[in-house]
Amino acid sequence: MKDLLARLNPLRAESVPHIDGPALDRRLAGLAEAADLGEGRLAPPAIAEARSTADRAQARRGLSEQLTVVAFAGSTGAGKSTLFNSIVGEEVATVGVRRPTTSEPLAAIWREAPETIALLQWLGVSRWHVAEGGAEGLADLVLIDLPDHDSTQSAHRAHVDHFVERVDLMVWVLDPQKYADALVHEQYLRRFSRHDEVTVVVLNQVDKLTVADAQQCLSHLRRLVAEDGLSDAVVLATSNRSGEGLEHLAERILTSVSGRRTALARLAADVATASDGLAQAAEDPGTPVAGTDSADLARLTNVLTDAAGAPVITAAIEKSSQRKAVQSVGWPPLKWVARLRRDPIAQLRLERPGVDPRLVRSSLPSNDPVARARANTAVLDYADKASTGAPQAWVQSTRTVADRASAGLADQLDQAVTRAPLVPPRDPRWWSVFGVLQWVLLAVAVAGGLWLLGLAGLQYLQFPLTAAPTVEGIPIPTLLLVVGLLGGAVLAGFGRGLARTSAKRAARKAVSALRVEVAIVAEKEIAAPVTAELATVEQFRSALSAARGG
Repeated sequence: MKDLLARLNPLRAESVPHIDGPALDRRLAGLAEAADLGEGRLAPPAIAEARSTADRAQARRGLSEQLTVVAFAGSTGAGKSTLFNSIVGEEVATVGVRRPTTSEPLAAIWREAPETIALLQWLGVSRWHVAEGGAEGLADLVLIDLPDHDSTQSAHRAHVDHFVERVDLMVWVLDPQKYADALVHEQYLRRFSRHDEVTVVVLNQVDKLTVADAQQCLSHLRRLVAEDGLSDAVVLATSNRSGEGLEHLAERILTSVSGRRTALARLAADVATASDGLAQAAEDPGTPVAGTDSADLARLTNVLTDAAGAPVITAAIEKSSQRKAVQSVGWPPLKWVARLRRDPIAQLRLERPGVDPRLVRSSLPSNDPVARARANTAVLDYADKASTGAPQAWVQSTRTVADRASAGLADQLDQAVTRAPLVPPRDPRWWSVFGVLQWVLLAVAVAGGLWLLGLAGLQYLQFPLTAAPTVEGIPIPTLLLVVGLLGGAVLAGFGRGLARTSAKRAARKAVSALRVEVAIVAEKEIAAPVTAELATVEQFRSALSAARGG
């Protein structure tokens, strides 16, 4: 077996997947961007794993990419060290009856060059052997014999866990008795399901089985490895005693060396695995994000308008408008009664002419629990509708953004109230007309009353009187008094009816003006942050796609 690698060195099997340095750099950039976007949104372990993967990849790229590191790992008693010696062609690893024999990683190299030593130091290998002979191409090969992964000593398992994350090609050596052991499949093979092109699984010691049993075990192992996600991994049978399968294993190792891209392929698989971890942490269904439309924003605006005090403002505008109308169109002798009632608009501090709205606050009740609850619910409903189809992590982060915006919503809505032109800039013109008519009718009534009063006084003093002129038999003074009084009352009643209609119109305009200002608040404080948060979903997905080589 001594010249096995040298003899097979000219052979070439299928090359490893083509990936070059720039392509890997793009994948690493995608992984870094996805990790940055996931910060604060995804579980910290997934972010830490992604960044650790990127750091390892950058460190490995800083070393020689021409060198290929192949590690032998396996269970206790699987003949791993013997197989390692067979491939090297020398008794490098100690083989003994007592198991486990390998306690620390041991490397076999064919050239003790500075770049090789630097790579071994990064890997954490303190013991190595310079193999004799071999063709020139073996100078780029580093073989490592690892401790048993199922050892009872935790330090041995720690060595395996360390190296499986760093070597370029893993060769898992299993024996016919423990090849289906859950530990190797669940903790290692399944965990590296993206690494099928840089993974070799060996069923060793098949010489202990009959030919039929060996084939049955090999078929079962291939099925288990495929279920682990490594459907393209090389699975073969070997025997140190008979030499079966050793040439095939040596060919696979030499293929990884001759391609000189195994290190890049391994790093690309690491990046893809870390990307899968981010996607799993994000709970991404992969469906389009629903987003929102103008109707959604309109519904939110309506609820926030009510929360800003629209019902109270409507009542205040109506009462204030009617109060002013009574002062203008009511019967003049009774106008002072309306002045006794305080203007609702003044009570709510809704009118501050010439004052910067940012410097004042209204007196609207801002602690109405029902209105606040409805507003908060509407904001969260808006966020939930917008984030439909997004990864679950972004659904939660979008709700967090919306909830944070709700915290300062009361103040923003109050400022919207003070900015909105709620009070009509001028009184309706018909008020002035009605006011003039009321004074005219009052003058008529006063004239008629004075006339009658004068006649009564003259009669009392027994002055000779002539009959007052009449209209249709009704004395003109009486007619003037009656027309003046009744006309004023009718005009006042008619004016009140018109005032109610006008007040409702003014209230509707006020609410419309308030809705415009609230819509600005809804867009700026709710819609814009929610949209910005969800915009990162596509960035995250694009970054993951780039990290996976898409």
